[in-house]
Amino acid sequence: MPRVGLRATVLCAALLSAYSLPQAHHVGEALAADQQLVDASNQFLAALAQWQKLPPSLKEANLANLVQLAQARQQLMIALVQTNPKVAAARMLPRQIRARVPAQAAVYIEDEVKVQGTSYVSVSDNFAAGISHATFKIVGSAGGTPQNVYLADPTGSERDMHKLAGKKLIFNAMRVGDHLLLLDKKKVQVEELQPAGGSTSTSGSVVAAATVVQGEQKTLSILVNFNDKALSCTASDVANRVFGSSGATVNTLFKDSSRGLVGFSGTAVGPFTIDYASNGSCNYSGWASAAEAAARQAGVDPSAYTRVNYVTPSNSTCGWSGLAYMPGRQSWVQACGATGVYAHELGHNLALHHAATPTSEYGDASDPMGAAKAISLNGANRVMAGWQPAGTVLDVAVGGSYSVASVSDNSVVAMPQVLRIPKADTAETYYVSLRQATGYDTALAAQYVNTLSVHRATGSLPTRTYLMQVLAAGQSFSDATNGITITNQGVANGVGTAAVTLSGAVCARKAPSVTLTPSSQSAAPGATLNYTMTVQNNNSAACGTSTFNLGQVVPAGFAGALSAASLALGAGASGSVNWAATSGSAVPAGTYGLDATATDAGATTTSQSTNHASYVVFVDSTPPPPPTDTTPPAVSVTSPGANATVTGNKAMTIAAAASDAAGIQAVEIFVNGALLARDTSAPYAANWNLRKAAKGVHTIKARAIDAAGNAAEHSISVMRN
Repeated sequence: MPRVGLRATVLCAALLSAYSLPQAHHVGEALAADQQLVDASNQFLAALAQWQKLPPSLKEANLANLVQLAQARQQLMIALVQTNPKVAAARMLPRQIRARVPAQAAVYIEDEVKVQGTSYVSVSDNFAAGISHATFKIVGSAGGTPQNVYLADPTGSERDMHKLAGKKLIFNAMRVGDHLLLLDKKKVQVEELQPAGGSTSTSGSVVAAATVVQGEQKTLSILVNFNDKALSCTASDVANRVFGSSGATVNTLFKDSSRGLVGFSGTAVGPFTIDYASNGSCNYSGWASAAEAAARQAGVDPSAYTRVNYVTPSNSTCGWSGLAYMPGRQSWVQACGATGVYAHELGHNLALHHAATPTSEYGDASDPMGAAKAISLNGANRVMAGWQPAGTVLDVAVGGSYSVASVSDNSVVAMPQVLRIPKADTAETYYVSLRQATGYDTALAAQYVNTLSVHRATGSLPTRTYLMQVLAAGQSFSDATNGITITNQGVANGVGTAAVTLSGAVCARKAPSVTLTPSSQSAAPGATLNYTMTVQNNNSAACGTSTFNLGQVVPAGFAGALSAASLALGAGASGSVNWAATSGSAVPAGTYGLDATATDAGATTTSQSTNHASYVVFVDSTPPPPPTDTTPPAVSVTSPGANATVTGNKAMTIAAAASDAAGIQAVEIFVNGALLARDTSAPYAANWNLRKAAKGVHTIKARAIDAAGNAAEHSISVMRN
């Protein structure tokens, strides 16, 4: 990047010293990260306004400073996207302003993109600390680096993201660096992955709630040593823990839990030494690439396996014992002597989430998806995975006394083993089951044996199961909100009796959801901007219609007017009003926060929600001048050649050439319409992962954008054998 000249530095310092920076404002104190971003945005906007007024002879000298401010702002924007995506959505620069930014700085400003690819969740597990970290990711249909996706929709939740995992998605998002901000979950187009033969696909994706997770999981475990630390396990030891046919192995545990529908077969190879250190960065993707390269050198082809499991020594910077894609193909284990950790991470690959309790992420020790014990799976997971025969699951619609046989007994085919009771207020389900100390459940802790376990889950994978209570004879679990009581009336001869009382739901009030659209707009001082405020009633059905009082908080010098003071909404319903916000004619340029609130008038305690938007005051509101350069750049795909045949299972390089008298801003490379890479400097190239490319014809396109914003494209077709 060019050095900032003295003239640019002096200009910026003088500009900022005379510039009154407005404060971020929303209900409650603004987060430090939010205020830092607002400050950085205002500095950038001030510099942009000043730069636009410069004569052409001075613009080039001051451009470097604008680029530097854009870079600094982008880093703060990324940090806020990661910690509070809903607020980050309100701090985006409006489209009117983004259109004014010169190309050299625009590459660091958020922009709207169309995303197409397959989604999954990356889950890291720190069992010792009881901490898990999950990141939603999407990888383009042509491969490339996965991008993190953050949900900014105020009505969205982790459950919404889980419903999208393992599916092909198409949606519009704001791209901030390598991160994607999803603004509206309702506009995501979903295409289910269709596996062959009714089993899971090669990516391990579960295609729907009713789909059975099944099939032989051909798995490769690759053992590696770091350059300063060796594994304590051998390949034969790992192979026995994962693929063994006797004792508590990953293979036998899943065969037992699935009634033979899922098994793990394969091989373990290594250890191979890779050029990474145990105290270096937690570059698990790099370890995977190095491990697969070493395996190929040893004559083993990882692409021939449905799953690949990487076994490494512990790394001091990772903070986890295992990590896996859920659902997905890859998993990592840093506890090579713990069979339960392999079962847990490979379970994630099958779309199984954690076996938790309401207070502990791994609190359900009756399932390997909990504390990573080498035991069979709980009743809720067995049902959601499709492993329980139809006659062994009973949906309870009326109160009464019900018998359940132990799920530890796979010979049962015509008697209920799991009771399902709907939990209406959250659209979840209670699962009641019995376990006994037989088969692979002999390792169960005493509290789970000959007792009734009550689990809660959403009903489809991937989702956490929550162990709500373990009931000894005479004990009860009660859900007062839904009017459900479950009592263990006793266990004898492998059969438990549960009394279920359904007394009717009562009103459960939850804070409403508030959405402001658009989230960020721009105008000159004194102008009125219109926002739509949408409120969603999240109260349970028993509450009936509720009234929500609407409120606003605007900065000093602003005025706001809501088209209605309240909304009456039925349970689950949404309603909208117009909100007109007017800035004062004398307010300085900058980013100002607007806050809209909705309060449930029927709540005995405060039930209020707030959402944020931005009103960006930009002094220079004249339309951006049309580009003087209207000549598109020259661009071509230089490698591979048109109609070429590409082979192999490695990443191949796609190269492009571009030129223009005014200079090239960026070259974007697409495969089958999906963006693979965006290169801002020559040579322009991207890596295409052929292992994930289907056989047949593929279209490669290079799109060049010159410094004036003109674009040109060149496409070729290639055949993948």
